[in-house]
Amino acid sequence: MRKIILFLFCIYSLFFVLGSTLAPIMAHYHQYNFSGFLSSLYIHACHQQPDRSFWFFGYPVALCCRCYGFYLGTFFSSIVAFLNKLKLSFKMVIGLFLLTLVDIVLNFIFNINTGNYIRFFIGLIMGLLFIFILCCLLKFLKERLNNAH
Repeated sequence: MRKIILFLFCIYSLFFVLGSTLAPIMAHYHQYNFSGFLSSLYIHACHQQPDRSFWFFGYPVALCCRCYGFYLGTFFSSIVAFLNKLKLSFKMVIGLFLLTLVDIVLNFIFNINTGNYIRFFIGLIMGLLFIFILCCLLKFLKERLNNAH
Protein backbone atom coordinates (compact mmCIF):
# COMPACT_ATOMS: atom_id res chain seq x y z
CA MET A 1 0.00 0.00 0.00
CA ARG A 2 2.89 2.37 0.82
CA LYS A 3 4.42 2.00 -2.64
CA ILE A 4 1.06 2.62 -4.31
CA ILE A 5 0.56 5.84 -2.36
CA LEU A 6 4.10 7.01 -3.15
CA PHE A 7 3.61 6.15 -6.82
CA LEU A 8 0.38 8.18 -6.89
CA PHE A 9 2.10 11.19 -5.29
CA CYS A 10 4.93 10.84 -7.80
CA ILE A 11 2.50 10.93 -10.74
CA TYR A 12 0.44 13.72 -9.17
CA SER A 13 3.46 15.94 -8.61
CA LEU A 14 4.83 15.13 -12.08
CA PHE A 15 1.53 16.43 -13.53
CA PHE A 16 2.17 19.77 -11.82
CA VAL A 17 5.83 19.99 -12.81
CA LEU A 18 5.38 19.00 -16.45
CA GLY A 19 2.18 20.94 -17.04
CA SER A 20 3.42 24.14 -15.44
CA THR A 21 6.71 23.89 -17.38
CA LEU A 22 4.93 23.17 -20.63
CA ALA A 23 2.71 26.29 -20.34
CA PRO A 24 5.45 28.84 -21.16
CA ILE A 25 6.92 26.56 -23.81
CA MET A 26 3.55 26.37 -25.56
CA ALA A 27 3.18 30.16 -25.33
CA HIS A 28 6.62 30.56 -26.90
CA TYR A 29 5.46 28.45 -29.86
CA HIS A 30 2.27 30.56 -30.14
CA GLN A 31 0.00 27.85 -28.75
CA TYR A 32 -1.71 30.40 -26.48
CA ASN A 33 -4.95 28.48 -26.02
CA PHE A 34 -3.13 25.37 -24.81
CA SER A 35 -0.79 27.47 -22.67
CA GLY A 36 -3.76 29.24 -21.09
CA PHE A 37 -5.50 25.92 -20.52
CA LEU A 38 -2.44 24.52 -18.74
CA SER A 39 -2.09 27.64 -16.59
CA SER A 40 -5.78 27.48 -15.66
CA LEU A 41 -5.33 23.93 -14.35
CA TYR A 42 -3.17 25.24 -11.51
CA ILE A 43 -5.05 28.43 -10.65
CA HIS A 44 -6.51 26.93 -7.46
CA ALA A 45 -3.22 25.35 -6.40
CA CYS A 46 -1.00 28.44 -6.65
CA HIS A 47 -1.29 32.23 -6.76
CA GLN A 48 0.77 32.21 -10.01
CA GLN A 49 2.19 35.70 -9.51
CA PRO A 50 4.55 36.29 -12.47
CA ASP A 51 7.10 38.18 -10.34
CA ARG A 52 7.38 35.12 -8.07
CA SER A 53 7.71 32.63 -10.92
CA PHE A 54 10.55 31.43 -13.09
CA TRP A 55 10.33 32.51 -16.71
CA PHE A 56 11.03 30.21 -19.66
CA PHE A 57 11.20 31.59 -23.19
CA GLY A 58 9.84 34.94 -22.04
CA TYR A 59 6.75 33.54 -20.28
CA PRO A 60 6.14 32.69 -16.62
CA VAL A 61 5.91 29.09 -15.44
CA ALA A 62 2.33 28.31 -14.37
CA LEU A 63 3.42 27.85 -10.73
CA CYS A 64 5.30 30.20 -8.43
CA CYS A 65 8.86 29.24 -7.50
CA ARG A 66 7.90 27.80 -4.10
CA CYS A 67 5.09 25.63 -5.51
CA TYR A 68 7.27 24.57 -8.43
CA GLY A 69 9.98 23.54 -5.96
CA PHE A 70 7.43 21.80 -3.74
CA TYR A 71 6.08 19.62 -6.55
CA LEU A 72 9.57 18.92 -7.89
CA GLY A 73 10.73 18.00 -4.37
CA THR A 74 7.67 15.81 -3.91
CA PHE A 75 8.35 14.10 -7.24
CA PHE A 76 12.00 13.28 -6.51
CA SER A 77 11.41 12.44 -2.84
CA SER A 78 8.59 10.05 -3.68
CA ILE A 79 10.90 8.22 -6.11
CA VAL A 80 13.62 7.98 -3.47
CA ALA A 81 11.09 6.83 -0.85
CA PHE A 82 9.61 4.33 -3.31
CA LEU A 83 13.09 2.81 -3.58
CA ASN A 84 13.34 2.75 0.26
CA LYS A 85 16.29 5.16 0.20
CA LEU A 86 14.72 8.15 1.98
CA LYS A 87 16.58 8.33 5.27
CA LEU A 88 16.73 11.52 7.34
CA SER A 89 17.90 11.93 10.91
CA PHE A 90 15.70 13.68 13.45
CA LYS A 91 18.19 16.57 13.60
CA MET A 92 18.11 16.92 9.82
CA VAL A 93 14.30 17.04 9.75
CA ILE A 94 14.21 19.66 12.52
CA GLY A 95 16.91 21.71 10.77
CA LEU A 96 15.09 21.62 7.43
CA PHE A 97 11.78 22.44 9.11
CA LEU A 98 13.33 25.44 10.89
CA LEU A 99 14.86 26.63 7.63
CA THR A 100 11.45 26.58 5.93
CA LEU A 101 9.88 28.26 8.94
CA VAL A 102 12.42 31.11 8.81
CA ASP A 103 11.65 31.71 5.12
CA ILE A 104 7.89 31.67 5.71
CA VAL A 105 8.16 34.06 8.68
CA LEU A 106 10.41 36.43 6.70
CA ASN A 107 7.99 36.41 3.76
CA PHE A 108 4.61 36.49 5.46
CA ILE A 109 5.21 38.14 8.84
CA PHE A 110 8.02 40.60 8.13
CA ASN A 111 7.20 41.03 4.43
CA ILE A 112 10.86 40.50 3.44
CA ASN A 113 11.39 39.27 -0.11
CA THR A 114 13.80 36.33 -0.01
CA GLY A 115 13.90 35.96 -3.80
CA ASN A 116 12.78 33.31 -6.22
CA TYR A 117 15.78 31.00 -5.93
CA ILE A 118 15.41 30.76 -2.16
CA ARG A 119 11.65 30.24 -2.54
CA PHE A 120 12.37 27.43 -5.00
CA PHE A 121 14.94 25.85 -2.67
CA ILE A 122 12.52 26.09 0.28
CA GLY A 123 9.83 24.50 -1.90
CA LEU A 124 12.17 21.58 -2.63
CA ILE A 125 12.74 21.14 1.10
CA MET A 126 8.99 21.32 1.78
CA GLY A 127 8.37 18.60 -0.83
CA LEU A 128 11.04 16.42 0.77
CA LEU A 129 9.60 16.95 4.25
CA PHE A 130 6.08 16.27 3.01
CA ILE A 131 7.04 12.85 1.61
CA PHE A 132 9.18 12.06 4.67
CA ILE A 133 6.28 12.84 7.03
CA LEU A 134 3.91 10.87 4.80
CA CYS A 135 6.24 7.84 5.00
CA CYS A 136 6.47 8.16 8.79
CA LEU A 137 2.69 8.36 9.03
CA LEU A 138 2.22 5.32 6.79
CA LYS A 139 4.77 3.35 8.82
CA PHE A 140 3.01 4.33 12.05
CA LEU A 141 -0.40 3.29 10.68
CA LYS A 142 0.99 -0.01 9.43
CA GLU A 143 2.48 -0.78 12.86
CA ARG A 144 -0.79 0.16 14.59
CA LEU A 145 -2.78 -2.10 12.29
CA ASN A 146 -0.32 -4.97 12.77
CA ASN A 147 -0.47 -4.59 16.57
CA ALA A 148 -4.27 -4.51 16.49
CA HIS A 149 -4.38 -8.04 15.09
